[in-house]
Parts: sequence; structure tokens; C-alpha cells
Amino acid sequence: MNVKKLILLIFSLPLFALNISVTILPQKGVVKAIGGEKAKINVMVPPGNSPATYSPEFSKLKAVKNSQIYFTIGVPFDKKYLNKIKEINPSIEVVDFGKWIKKENNNPHIWLSPALLMLQAKVVLNTFIKHDPQNKEYYIQNYLKYVDSLKNLEKEGFNIKQKAFITFHPSFYYFAKDFLIKEIAIEKEGKSPSFSYLAKIIKIAKQNKVKTVIISPEFPTKYAKIVAAKIGAKVIIISPLNEDPRITIKKLIKALK
Repeated sequence: MNVKKLILLIFSLPLFALNISVTILPQKGVVKAIGGEKAKINVMVPPGNSPATYSPEFSKLKAVKNSQIYFTIGVPFDKKYLNKIKEINPSIEVVDFGKWIKKENNNPHIWLSPALLMLQAKVVLNTFIKHDPQNKEYYIQNYLKYVDSLKNLEKEGFNIKQKAFITFHPSFYYFAKDFLIKEIAIEKEGKSPSFSYLAKIIKIAKQNKVKTVIISPEFPTKYAKIVAAKIGAKVIIISPLNEDPRITIKKLIKALK
């Protein structure tokens, strides 16, 4: 290979300014939107797994060894493994994705609210600028584009007609709060419902004229299907753990319009 071709190859390779680790896939979507090609992102909980139950092998935990930053978000995985991650990489900076967000009922699903995503994006922006100030303008431009896309989603969300929906796990609580919708969760205190509680949910669903039951593939589906059959509602499958939270939010808006 001649010198000219070698130089072209070197400059065509992405230069990663920062090595980042995040807990779940939706965080990767936010970090990628702000960091672009200047961030290499490691996701601790692989696609298809629940951050409430996933147990990583030690080789997976070692993946954070070269990371400069670890973004937590408050899911059970963080609480269980954060100390181990700090042992593996004592110099890693731990940054809370929900730094300026007061979580309600210990519900960590803050990535499905456009308003709260804007706050999370600001946390990512500030962290990138702190660690890589020479690329400040690059990160700011990416941040502004991301916020604009979230503002457009907010406009769409306020056109939702349905005022209540049912789901098994309260993954969509902050989405519902953003758009003044009632989320009715079948799960009670992290456990499957009793038949008497299920009957209560069916009664509440009828009172609220619920037309949609949202099933997440990461959680049990049989109870949601029972409720849907009893009230004549449509069943829609939406995962709260897609890489780009904006796609999930768009799917929710479409399902409830």
C-alpha cells in the first residue's frame, strides 16, 4: 500500500474521542445522538434481556475496563453491579442519566418521555464537553438536532385521543404523564396479579373505556391478553428497550391516536 492510500485510510477511520459504557440499549441511542462518531459505546444489558433480571458473566463486566464514563439510569442492574464495575475500573466516572430528574415511585423508565429525554441529553452533552472540550461545537449541534426531534414528538403526542391504556409492567408511566394519559399496570408491586386484582383491573379498564393493551415482549403477556379479551381491546406489542427511544415513543403515539 502506498503512502497516499495509507493516509486516506487513516483519516477515513472514525477517531473515537471517548469510550462510554451504558446500562441499557435506549441509553446508547441518546449517547450516540450526541456523541456521533466520536463515541464508542458499550451496552451492559444485551438486547432481549431485562435489566431487572439479567446476570452478566464476568467477561461482560470486564468490558467496562477501558471505559472513561459509565452512564447509569437507576434500573436494578445498576444497583446490583455498580460496585463491581467500580472495582474493575476504579478510574471510571459514573454519571447518572437522571441527574436532574425526580423519579416517581422508584420508576426508572425515564427514557420514554420526550421532556425527560431532553434533560438526559443535556447530561450527556455536559459530560462530553467536560471530557472532550475541543469538540464542543460538534456535540452542541448534535444536541440541538436531538432536542428539535423530541419537540416534534411532543407536538404529535398532544394529538393522542385515548385517555387510558393498559400494560403489564409500568414501563410507560412517564410517557403517559407527559401527555396526560392514564397508564393502568396489571403488575402489582413487581408481582403477577391475583385473580381478584385482575378482576379489579378489568373493572377499571371498562370505567376508563380502555381500547388498547400494550404488551412488552420482556414481560409476561398472558394477563394482558386476558384483560384485552375481556374488554374487547386491541393488543399491541411495543418494547420499551429499543435502541432509539424516539422510535418507541412514536410507536406509542401511533398506537393511542
